[in-house]
Amino acid sequence: MEPDDRFAGDVSLLQSILNSLVVGIVSIDLEGAITVFNEAAARLMGIPREQALGRHILTVIPNASLVNVLRTGEPEMGRTQLIGQRTMLTNRVPIVHRGVMIGAVSMFQDITESGKISHELDSTRTILRTLEGILSGAGEWMVVVDANGVITMMSENYARFNGSTLSQAVGRHVTEVIENTRMHIVAHTGVAEMGEKQTIRGRELIVNRVPLMDADRVVGAYGRVVFKDVEQLYELASKLKVLESKVKYYEKELTQLRGARYTMASILGSGQAISAAKLEALRASRTDSTVLVFGETGTGKELFAHAIHAASQRRSGPFIKLNCAAVPADLLESELFGYDEGAFTGAKRGGKPGKFEMAQGGTLFLDEIGDMPQAMQVKLLRVLQERELERVGGTVTRPVDIRIIAATGRSLEELVNDGSFRADLYYRIHVIPIRIPPIRERREDIEAIADSFLAGLSNDTGEFKRTISPELMEALKSYNWPGNVRELQNVLERAAAMTRGETLLPEHVPDYLLRSIPKLCAGLAPCTLAHARAEAERKTIVAALAAAAGNKTRAASILQIHRVKLYEKMKRHGIPYVANKVHVPN
Repeated sequence: MEPDDRFAGDVSLLQSILNSLVVGIVSIDLEGAITVFNEAAARLMGIPREQALGRHILTVIPNASLVNVLRTGEPEMGRTQLIGQRTMLTNRVPIVHRGVMIGAVSMFQDITESGKISHELDSTRTILRTLEGILSGAGEWMVVVDANGVITMMSENYARFNGSTLSQAVGRHVTEVIENTRMHIVAHTGVAEMGEKQTIRGRELIVNRVPLMDADRVVGAYGRVVFKDVEQLYELASKLKVLESKVKYYEKELTQLRGARYTMASILGSGQAISAAKLEALRASRTDSTVLVFGETGTGKELFAHAIHAASQRRSGPFIKLNCAAVPADLLESELFGYDEGAFTGAKRGGKPGKFEMAQGGTLFLDEIGDMPQAMQVKLLRVLQERELERVGGTVTRPVDIRIIAATGRSLEELVNDGSFRADLYYRIHVIPIRIPPIRERREDIEAIADSFLAGLSNDTGEFKRTISPELMEALKSYNWPGNVRELQNVLERAAAMTRGETLLPEHVPDYLLRSIPKLCAGLAPCTLAHARAEAERKTIVAALAAAAGNKTRAASILQIHRVKLYEKMKRHGIPYVANKVHVPN
C-alpha cells in the first residue's frame, strides 16, 4: 500500500470513530474554520456536517465559546452551554502539535434530561428533609408505613410514647411498634379511617388513618393522632358549643342593628285595602326591582320596606336606611356615596363608606325621596343605571349590588310636573309602586292595631295590658286620623299613661277625638284656642286648594307661604292629595 493510501485510510478510520461517538466533537483551526464536525454534533446542533465543515464556527454556532480557547490557550472544562432548548455539558481544549497550538476542539453532551432528573431529585430531597423536620419538631404524633405495613417515617415524640426510639421503629412492621394499630390494614384496603378511637398503653386516643396513593395504587398509609386524650375532644366540643352560641348571638345582634326589624307578619290588619298592599309587597319581594312605597305620613311606609327586605333573597344582607329630608343637602352626597381620605377639610382618615357601600348585598331604603335635591337626583340615577359609584374625592369605581326601596309622602307626579323632581329618575324608581292606605280607608283594622300596640306597651313597661271600652273604640273608628297609625299610637300611649285602670275610656283621650260622635259631645268643654286655630287653618288650606284646582304652587301663592310649607301643613292636617286632585277629609 502506498503512503497516501495509508494516510487516506487512517483519516477515514478516524472519521468513522468520531461519527460513532454519542458525544459531539467540533474542532477548529487557528482561523476559526471548522475542521471536524461529527454526526453527533450535527444531530445535537441540527446542522448537516457538509454545511458546517470549512465555515467559521461563529457563522454556524453564534454563541460558541471555543474561539476563547484559541485566544487564551487555556482549557475550559465542565462548562454548561444552552443551545436552543437543550443544555450541553462541554469541555474545550486547545490542540497542540509538536509544542505548537494548531487549533481547538470541543466535546459536548446533551444533559437536558439529566438536569431535570437532578432537579427533581433535589426537590424530592428538600421535601423529604422538610417532612422529617415537621415530624421531629412539630410535636405531632405521626407515622407513615409502606404498602407492607413497614414503618418508613415516624415522629420522635410518637416513637417515644410507644416505648421506642426513631431508629428502632423505622424499618419494623407497625404492629411491632404501635399497640392496637390498624395502619397496615388501611395500607392494604386503601380505605381511610377518620376520627377512630385507639387505646395505646392505657390511654384513649382519637386518630386518623389515610391511605397514600400513587395513581390507583395504594403505596402506604399515613396516621396521625388528632387528640392525645379523649378529654381533649370533649373540651374542644364544649368550646365549640360556646363559640357557636356566641356566633348566633352576634348574628342576631347584627341582624337587629343592620337587618330588617319587621316582617310581613308585623303588618297588622286583614281588611281589603291593607291585604292588597301586603300582596303587592310580597310579590315585590320576589324580585330585585326597585320599589316605590307611597302614602300619607304615619301609614307605615318604613314598615313595608323592612318587610319586603325580610321576605326577599337579600334578607341575610344589610338593611340600610337614609331619610333624604333629614340630611342637609351639602352632606347628602357624602352620606350616600362615602368619601376618600382628604376629600375635604375634616374628612375622616382612611375615608368613610357611604350608605350604598354599607348596603352592599342588601337593601338601601331611601325615605322621603321626594325631598332629594336635584343635583343628587342626577347622581342617584347614574348609580341605578350603571350599578357603580365613586366616593367623594375618589377616583376608583366601585361596583354596587343593592336593591333600592324608595318612599315618599308627596306626589312625585306633581313634583315632576312642576320640575322639582326628574322625570327619568321617577320612571327608574317607579318600577313597582305600592300605595299604603290611610287608616280612614281601613277602619276595620283599627281595633287589631290598637290591641297589638297596647300589648307591646305592656311588655315594655311591665304594667298590665289595657283594654279599650266600646264607646272609645267607636270614637277611634270615627276619627279621620290625619297622622294615621303614628297618631293612633300616640293617643293610646298618652291614654295609658293618664289612667290607673285597666280600661281606657273616652275621658282619657283628647276632646277633639270625640266631637264626631254626638252622644259623646255632651258635657265636653269648648274646644281649646289651639284646636280652633288649627281647624281654621285646615279650612283655609282646603279653600285655597279648591280655588287653585289642586295646584299646590298656586295654592301656596294664594296663602302667601312657600310650597314646601304648604306640603308640611297638608301632612299635619291630614289633607292627602294626588296630582291635580285634592281629597279633603270630612
